[in-house]
Amino acid sequence: MNSTEVWKDVEGFEGLYQVSNMGRVRSLDRKDEIGRTVNERVLAGWYDNHGYRVVTLHRDGNTKKWRVHRLVAIAFLDNPDNLPEINHKDEDKANNVVSNLEWCSSEYNANYGTRNERMAKAKERPIYVVSGSGHRYFFNSTKKASELLGLNQSNVSKCLRGKVKHHHGFSFMWAV
Repeated sequence: MNSTEVWKDVEGFEGLYQVSNMGRVRSLDRKDEIGRTVNERVLAGWYDNHGYRVVTLHRDGNTKKWRVHRLVAIAFLDNPDNLPEINHKDEDKANNVVSNLEWCSSEYNANYGTRNERMAKAKERPIYVVSGSGHRYFFNSTKKASELLGLNQSNVSKCLRGKVKHHHGFSFMWAV
C-alpha cells in the first residue's frame, strides 16, 4: 500500500485549496479578497447529518460546502461513464482515502454491501405505537405497524430516529 500523500488542486478552486489522496483538504498560502494573509492549513471540517465529512471553501466572496469524499473522487478518480454518486467500499463514510472510493450509480450505491441487511434488521425490531390519547400498542416490527395502521414506513422510521415527532397523530418508540 502506498502511504505517500499526494495533493491536487480542487477543481474550481485552483491556487486556493487542495485535496489529498488520503482524504484531507487544505487551504493554500494566499492573500484574501481584502489583502489579508491566509496561511496554509489543513481544514478541520465537520460531519453532516448523514455522517459525511464536510468542508467549506471560499472564492470571490462566495462560500460552498463540499463533502470531502466528492472532492477526493473528482480529483483522483476517472469517471468516464459520468456516474453521479461515490461509494465508500468499506461502508465507512469517514474513510475518504481514494482507494476506498469508487464512482457508481444510485442503484449500485443503494444496494451495496450490508446496507439492505441492516435496513431489514432495523425494520424487524419491535416498537410501540403511541396514540394521541397516550395508549401504547405493541408491534413486532415497523413494517407490521405500518401495514396494519396504513402508515408510511419511511415516516415511521423517521419518528423512531428522532427526525420527526409524529406521523398521522401517532408517536413511536423502540420496544427493546
